[in-house]
Amino acid sequence: MRQWHLKKRRLLADRMPRVRSMLKVVLIEEDVAMQALIAEWLTQAGHRVESSRRAAAVPAVDVDLLIVDLPGLRAADALDVHARYPGVPVIGLSAQLARSLPASSERARSLGVAALLSKPCSASELLSAVADAAGSRH
Repeated sequence: MRQWHLKKRRLLADRMPRVRSMLKVVLIEEDVAMQALIAEWLTQAGHRVESSRRAAAVPAVDVDLLIVDLPGLRAADALDVHARYPGVPVIGLSAQLARSLPASSERARSLGVAALLSKPCSASELLSAVADAAGSRH
């Protein structure tokens, strides 16, 4: 059974979009299971991930990309995260906000949101957004 899971993971990883170089990603996600899944996708794609359930718990490290659970993050925390990492693109994850807060809106841009994905999203959707955000940074 374990062999089958490993083979399935490799097949899924082969289909995922890849970024040319490893990114340092900060992932802020309150749901532990979702956090583990997203971190696994990013790690399999070759990125280094610093995960936390709360924005305040994340050390101010050199980072290339922020992935943030927006509904779980109060507005003040979101602004604090953006202030701690100026110029770093943000991918927002939300079960509700993707419909009401388009990534192209002024509010989203003020928070540095490069993409806003509905939860749940697929690995390919997430990694595609990561590749786009990484490309916009370089």
